Amino acid sequence: MQAEAQAKGQSFEWWMISNFAAGAGFSAFVVLLIPPYVTSLSNAADAGIVMAVISLAAVLGPALGGFADKYNAHRLVLSAGVLGMALAFAMYAVSSGDSQVLALDALVMGVAIAAQGSVAPVFVVSAGLARGLQAKRLTTLSLTWPVGQVVGGALMGVAIKAGWDYPSRFWFAAAFMLAAGVITWLSSGAAARRIQAAPSPTDADRGKSGLGAVFASIFGAFLLIGILISICNNGINSQIANIMPNVYGIDEATTSGLMALAGLINIPLFLVAGVWMARSGATPVYIAGVAIRLVGALGMAVLGLWTGAPGLLVAAAVLTLYQGSPFARVAQPAVAVRFAPIPAGAANGFVLGASAIGSFIGSLIGGYLAANVGFNAISWMGAIAGAGALALCVFFLWPAERRKRDEEKRRAAATKAQPVEAPATP
Repeated sequence: MQAEAQAKGQSFEWWMISNFAAGAGFSAFVVLLIPPYVTSLSNAADAGIVMAVISLAAVLGPALGGFADKYNAHRLVLSAGVLGMALAFAMYAVSSGDSQVLALDALVMGVAIAAQGSVAPVFVVSAGLARGLQAKRLTTLSLTWPVGQVVGGALMGVAIKAGWDYPSRFWFAAAFMLAAGVITWLSSGAAARRIQAAPSPTDADRGKSGLGAVFASIFGAFLLIGILISICNNGINSQIANIMPNVYGIDEATTSGLMALAGLINIPLFLVAGVWMARSGATPVYIAGVAIRLVGALGMAVLGLWTGAPGLLVAAAVLTLYQGSPFARVAQPAVAVRFAPIPAGAANGFVLGASAIGSFIGSLIGGYLAANVGFNAISWMGAIAGAGALALCVFFLWPAERRKRDEEKRRAAATKAQPVEAPATP
């Protein structure tokens, strides 16, 4: 009866506003405010460094999640993540171009984003929910991010059109995140108690594996794919607010609108990715996400060579880059668990770290290329990294998937072929 009640529960809970806020905060406010702000104070290379620091701080995700697990502090870490983003935006508003403050701001922002991202899924997967309700809530949690991106991009576009200066925009972002942080804290008590009440995995469930087994496996190739595709996607994303006006002549307000539209299109694609994954497995969906990002990055790079490229074609390339995210995000945790020689929690910790490393490299190299070669070189960097990721998918990940499927078929056939013992006669 309890399982049936859980399966019939609502898919949305108010603590999920934290993921909505993170979508607005990172995919809209950070991307649209911080790179052009730092560039206006210094140069594009410094903007790349700031974004790189924000990205690299995500390597603390496993440590923050471990702290929450050890001390049953999931509610605290989740709320602190959102409130930390509010603090970082406020620090940017009062930074006055101080380089030391900007560096500290980036660190605070990165740690806050890592805190929210590492803990939010735990409120679903570790709450002892029935399978049906868990699936519904994971889907809803994933969807809140692009919805936040849509809302954040739209609001920032309005602020730009209204002529707000950078400090005013940062104060608005801080107020938005503060409100979301308060809602997160007030609404997450019951969800946190479910985590505490759910049974913990035993030592046997966790298992043990050395780093050699991790990096020498197909999972190691998967981590490299994650690094490369993060360089592609996040390297471009970290400078998108500079790429659009300097390469294609597209203004800030239009760029904000494109970010909002990208998030809006993401929403139904999350559902498409989920249905596809249920029918065909996670690996094809993930590879599709890699391929879509490559097509978008390559399109942006090629159009950047065309003086006066039509705005609609540019918009199509940019939107294509961002439409790879639903497929990659939905499938990535399942692919990680499928190929990892270590337990699921550790596997996803490695994946988070790989993404952070890729973001750091992409942001750092992207800033250097912007300052020394030109902003369109960032798109070429993304296209090259995306091509490398897709090549690893084709030559390593997909063949491994086929071998695993063949093995699963053989096991299923062997199980069916086993004779059934006749019941004992009295």
